[in-house]
Amino acid sequence: MRNPLKTEAAASLGLLLARLPIGVLFLIVGFNKLHGGVDTFVSNTRSTIPSWAPPEAGLRYLQLIPYLEVSVGALLVLGLLTRLAGLVGALMVISFTVAVTGMHDANFPFHPNLVFIGILLTLFFVGPGKLSLDGLFFSKSKRLAHPE
Repeated sequence: MRNPLKTEAAASLGLLLARLPIGVLFLIVGFNKLHGGVDTFVSNTRSTIPSWAPPEAGLRYLQLIPYLEVSVGALLVLGLLTRLAGLVGALMVISFTVAVTGMHDANFPFHPNLVFIGILLTLFFVGPGKLSLDGLFFSKSKRLAHPE
C-alpha cells in the first residue's frame, strides 16, 4: 500500500499550510502599519535603526516596510512569485531580528523569528507546490507526445 503522505498532493498541501499563516501574518502586520500611518510607524521605530547603518537608508527602508509586508503577504497567500516572496520575507525578518535586539524571550531557546526565517527560506528553496498560482501558471506540464 502506498503511503498517502509521500505524494505530490500531500507535499503541495503542506506547502500551502506553510504559506497561508505566514502570508496572512505579513498581510495583517502590514495593513496595521498602513492603517496607523506610515509616517507614524517610521517615527515610532526610527530608534531601531542600527548605529552602523546610514540613517537615510534606514528611514527609506522603514517607509518601505509596510508596503513590502503587504506585498509579500499577498504573494505568499496566492502562491504567486513564491520563491521571490520567500526570499524578500526572510531578508526582512532577518533585518527585523538584527534591528530589534533585546526582544529575546528567556524562556525560548532561540529567537522566535528564526522559525519565520526557516519557513520563508523553505518556501524560497522548495517553492509553493501545486496548490498555488505559481503551480497553475508556471508548472511544467507532463505532456505526452501525440504522433501524427
